[in-house]
Amino acid sequence: MTRAEAATIALYRCGGDHDAAHTEDVAVEAATVAPGMFAWEKHADFIDKELVRVALSDARLKKRYVVGSHDKGWLLTPSGIKFASSAPGETPPQTVRGGKAGQQHTRERNRLIGSEAFQKFVSQAASEITDDEADAFFRLNIYVRGQARLRKITRIENEFGTDSELGEAVTQLAQRAKERE
Repeated sequence: MTRAEAATIALYRCGGDHDAAHTEDVAVEAATVAPGMFAWEKHADFIDKELVRVALSDARLKKRYVVGSHDKGWLLTPSGIKFASSAPGETPPQTVRGGKAGQQHTRERNRLIGSEAFQKFVSQAASEITDDEADAFFRLNIYVRGQARLRKITRIENEFGTDSELGEAVTQLAQRAKERE
């Protein structure tokens, strides 16, 4: 297992499939995923956070498993979730939404279903969806660029990409929004 793969699995265990995780939290989990891989040379009982940060950056740049940064936190991409959840000993996350998180999920889902882009998608008029409508689906505008843009798209992909009603639209619109940058 490479460092980037170990860091991806650690991020998955830290909830990086739905929330951005801090590098230090990922580092602690990475030490359990791959004991010794992220340790200091002279003091093997210490975790080298910089090795974990570099591994997460590699997972972002080389594997496309991760989006984010040390400053903003790390989030798994759909391909990162697929990789980490299929790793030996890993189980898919349980999606239990109650309370405030459940209400927020429902509001976001209703917003997506009510969007112009989704309405055109389900009426077989996907070719008529404008770039602005596709961006509005992900709450993007011309000022959201780079990693911030990718994080917003990825969050919606992770949360609604497997939804029976929204999934196909999310996947197609995400690809379009990523190409637009």
